[in-house]
Amino acid sequence: MKKFAFLIHPRVSMKEDMGKVFPLFRCLPEKLLRKLIVFLPPIVRSKVIFLPQRKLMGWIIVIPLTGDQLLSLPRSFIFKKLIQAFHKAKKLGVEIIGLGELIASITKGGEELTGKVEGVFIDNGKALTVGLTLKAIEQIAKLKKINLSTEKIAIVGAGGSIGRSIPLFLCEKNISLILIEKPKKVIELEKDFSFYKNKLITDDISAIKEAKIVVVATASTEEIIKPNFLKEKAIIYDITQPRNTSPDILKERKDVTVIDGGIVDTPMFDYGMDIGLKNSQAYACLIETIICSLENLKENFVGYPKPETVKRMLSLFEKYQKYFKLNIFQSFGKPLSEKLEFII
Repeated sequence: MKKFAFLIHPRVSMKEDMGKVFPLFRCLPEKLLRKLIVFLPPIVRSKVIFLPQRKLMGWIIVIPLTGDQLLSLPRSFIFKKLIQAFHKAKKLGVEIIGLGELIASITKGGEELTGKVEGVFIDNGKALTVGLTLKAIEQIAKLKKINLSTEKIAIVGAGGSIGRSIPLFLCEKNISLILIEKPKKVIELEKDFSFYKNKLITDDISAIKEAKIVVVATASTEEIIKPNFLKEKAIIYDITQPRNTSPDILKERKDVTVIDGGIVDTPMFDYGMDIGLKNSQAYACLIETIICSLENLKENFVGYPKPETVKRMLSLFEKYQKYFKLNIFQSFGKPLSEKLEFII
């Protein structure tokens, strides 16, 4: 039987997220929990079962650190926990480990973990996330009758591994782009996209006001997309975890559509726990790890996703289309209609 593991961490609320692992945690104050969990080892939380045939099995392993702790605590301390998780996975017979949420971002897309535990391969899940984001843009444009040749697409977090890969494909279609990053990465982006004229590269988040579609691909724990930043009838496709789009947008900007990005319907899989989505749903990064396991791919998929890897993962996604389907019809967990409007 093929086996995989997938690493996750509490996203925002320790009380809510870790309460799913230890119900007692729901009774404790948030500040106390944040102090306590740093002493916990990685937790093998649940078993993932492929329902039609028992030819694939996986485990969800929780790294007991919040997103802001992963970004602020000493790297040596964080890496010790990650390596502990790798060893636990290997004892379960796992050969491929997927990196969820911010874990890939803080390890250079998994590059810094490569070779740390012998016999284990790493998948950062970024190639399929890129590919499905591109598919989502096409579907959104079709459903909303958006002419991509006359509108602009903004990528927030364009210096990251996912954010940098998406516009490379959009350039091929000569789409007008707004690439937004922190100041220290803007110069690097200018060099990478010097070949492409139809673009604006800036560190000014308010520049998204010119974009019809905004893809959020940042590695942050904050809500950085605010209601007043957005163009009339703009569409946000947010693939971040924890989410970087403010829920206030739904109250203050009724004209704007926010889509939960990177979500895949997986009716033939049981994840054994609440992973923050509806039953039989998962994020693209986890699906990529599952696909790698199904295909028995014994190689590392780390760092920036190469264009050929994105195309390869999309092709494999289509191969297993009876198991997986891209879902663009929900916003902050609530269902959207075929017109991408809330169902009343």
